[in-house]
Amino acid sequence: MVKQILHVDMDAFYVSVEELENPWLRGKAVIVGADPDGRGVVTAASYEARKFGVHSAQPIGKAKALCPHAVFLRGNYARYHQYSERIYKVFGDFTPAVEMVSIDEAYLDLTGSERLNGPAFCAADRLIRTVKDKTGLNCSVGAATSHVVAKIASDQAKPHGLLYILPGREAAFLAPLPVRRMPGIGKVTEPELAALGIWSIGDIQAFGLERLRERFGKYSEWLHAKSHGEDIEAYRYGEETKQISHETTFERDTDDAGELERTLSLLSQRVAGRLREHGFYARTVGLKIRFAPFRTVTRDVTLEEPTQLDAVIFAQALRLLQNVIQPGSKVRLLGVRAAHLERRSFQRNLLDAPEHDRLDRLARAADAVRNKFGFESLRLARSIEPGKEPSKKVVGARRVETRP
Repeated sequence: MVKQILHVDMDAFYVSVEELENPWLRGKAVIVGADPDGRGVVTAASYEARKFGVHSAQPIGKAKALCPHAVFLRGNYARYHQYSERIYKVFGDFTPAVEMVSIDEAYLDLTGSERLNGPAFCAADRLIRTVKDKTGLNCSVGAATSHVVAKIASDQAKPHGLLYILPGREAAFLAPLPVRRMPGIGKVTEPELAALGIWSIGDIQAFGLERLRERFGKYSEWLHAKSHGEDIEAYRYGEETKQISHETTFERDTDDAGELERTLSLLSQRVAGRLREHGFYARTVGLKIRFAPFRTVTRDVTLEEPTQLDAVIFAQALRLLQNVIQPGSKVRLLGVRAAHLERRSFQRNLLDAPEHDRLDRLARAADAVRNKFGFESLRLARSIEPGKEPSKKVVGARRVETRP
């Protein structure tokens, strides 16, 4: 049976949601992200802004310099998640094999569903129209026999397009593309390939597995297979996410221990919330810290028991921070990471189980409030600056608060 994989990528998702909620933004250069007068990064940019060289993950100051007339928005992430859930429901009407790899991107496996959905091209076309009808949003779709080709095809189809790669034509489709278009080849591998005279994916195909193995070892099998449009790893739906992380860049470099701990607590809450949202438990907690001007340090700790609890993640991240930070060192960026994720059940320490269960119930109650009113509606006291009023939301007739 020929595999039929769709890769669906929403077009300028955050910006498109903002335009739906605020029609006056349509046709304007819109940038979602940090304060334009601060030091954060761009989260998303409209196609009008991209014409000026603005792109995601770009320093916000550079984006402002390139496109000073843009409308800058901080973003409403609770609303984005609501739209993502609506999109996921549409995908579920086509196949139960759906993997949301991010809030606005998914793989759908339609293999064997021709009697229900029709040929892959027709199914993809109907999917694009259904997403538009049900959500008001545009998406682009790549259809192919493998995940890697489908993903590259959807990128080629943007914006609001569909590209179907016929079975047997995968290698020919990939051959003329530059190597950086292949997912997994980044700033480190690209120059190494260029040093060997490999500039296109077709060059990788021609170089051959044996010569690649001499230079790249086991990685050569990955390169060779991907260059021919083949998936060599098992795609187990729901298990592809490798890590979940959040980071923030401070408006000013800081050595304030209180500010660092509050920020670390907030980041830990965001990471833990996403773990619970996706049903993951983390075996590893990591810290990323960038000192002024640009020295970056990362540290990891492996847990005895996987977790998705805010308090556990924060405690481990704080210990890592205390081991790394030096008196007087000013910090530019701070990040928290959860890795080695798993879904399987595991045996809890019986002595700790009641306390873990209590914290689980508290965390999920907090998630329910945040899903309805937004993340800022409820935060642990540790992440609130002393003297400042926390955000308050009323649920029924009670004000909901959490304590560390």
